[in-house]
Amino acid sequence: MRMKILALLASLLVLLFYLALMQVNPRYGFFHPRGGMAMLASSLVLANAAIHAATRPSRPLDERFQLGAAGWIWIVVQGGCTAYVCIKFMA
Repeated sequence: MRMKILALLASLLVLLFYLALMQVNPRYGFFHPRGGMAMLASSLVLANAAIHAATRPSRPLDERFQLGAAGWIWIVVQGGCTAYVCIKFMA
């Protein structure tokens, strides 16, 4: 249960970084560039779904590990990239 809540909070933090980026640079918006916040939010929903599926005990252990790792890697990469771009434009 903690892993799902932590993933949700991390995803919300990534979206907040993107909102801050939208305030600093007008080139970033809800649908631009390359889908913008809409695409970011949908990809984070998929990552959270993978993490949610990783917590089901009915799945094999290796599959649960792969789903959890893939979901967390995606959230961390999106967060890192968004934070990098946000900090780059704020400086």
